[in-house]
Amino acid sequence: MSRLVWLVIACGLVLAPGFANDTKTLPKQNRAADLLTARLKQKVKIDGSKIGAKTLTEVLGEIGKSHDISFVLLENEFKSQQVVNIKDKVSAVKQLDTDGLTVAEFLGAWLPGLGATYQLRPDYVEVIPLRTARADVAPAKKGDPVEQLLATLANTEVDLENKNLNETPLFELLGFLSKKYSLVFAVNESAFKAEGFPNVREERPTVTTTALRGQSLHQHLSMVLESFGATYLVKNGVIEIVPVQHAAVVAKSPLDTSAISDTGGRPRLKEPLVSMVVKEKTLNDTVARLAETYDLTVIVSPQAGDAKLGLVSARMLNTPADRAIELLAVQCDLRVVRKGGVYLITSKEQASELFNEKLERERQKIELERLREAPAAPQPPAPKM
Repeated sequence: MSRLVWLVIACGLVLAPGFANDTKTLPKQNRAADLLTARLKQKVKIDGSKIGAKTLTEVLGEIGKSHDISFVLLENEFKSQQVVNIKDKVSAVKQLDTDGLTVAEFLGAWLPGLGATYQLRPDYVEVIPLRTARADVAPAKKGDPVEQLLATLANTEVDLENKNLNETPLFELLGFLSKKYSLVFAVNESAFKAEGFPNVREERPTVTTTALRGQSLHQHLSMVLESFGATYLVKNGVIEIVPVQHAAVVAKSPLDTSAISDTGGRPRLKEPLVSMVVKEKTLNDTVARLAETYDLTVIVSPQAGDAKLGLVSARMLNTPADRAIELLAVQCDLRVVRKGGVYLITSKEQASELFNEKLERERQKIELERLREAPAAPQPPAPKM
């Protein structure tokens, strides 16, 4: 018979020292662990369309009863992170297509929406805060959760351990990254269905890479998602996976239709979407960080002078790169000139000169086209002999 247990444990100490070394209990523990693992691999029995209205208690109780799994909730761990009444919270993941999902996959996708995750004990599943999912990760300091999320994406080197990237379904990959790096993902399945991806969670990346060493989480996610026409948006501390068409509408950013033939018919955003929080940093350092994170070419012209050392502050989420760079430059009374794939930050005077030069080239081009298209002048009649 299944049971749902709510524990209040002081100091976060769940097992006494030496518990795992009690050899008398190991055979029994191993059998229980094998049985629990098998139950987590069962197809989950829950209506994913109705989970948005159910509390943590209700969902875990339903799964525990259906699959004979015991859950233990460490309430004091949540309270230590200023989360009270976790039992009555509902997940930010409002619905899931549970057809074909295992219990483990469901928990991996649904619990992060509550800022929670799980870890296996010998005969029960322990529900803990997402931030303390790994013993080697120090508790996050209080602050802006979005800023912390962006720092994790930009500064954390990805490590897939022994996973084969091209053989790992998207849902499994996101669940792995969620648990390993304390991230919350939400897949906008309805948006994918509208774009012809009825089962996006089973999509596998189609990328070729010899090594991931040195690649940040942001770069890795961008590469993987781009392989099937997707990207991500940052919303309230959640990483929302969406088709690029949906992202283009949300961010008011055009699609690059010229790239479709080069990507096998997959659309691509004309500008990468920038998400960053900057507080009183120099323009020079800020644009260098932006360029490195989003693989852009940004040049600060000598004509910018000392203005490039001016301090900028910004909180930008899902902002097209050209707009983001312009918003930073204008804070130092500078301007941005786009030359192909290069962004040039310079003084107003030089920007005006470059603009006028461009207009002059366009005028000359138009005049040349007019001359080419003009009808040939009639030949004068030959003189009479």
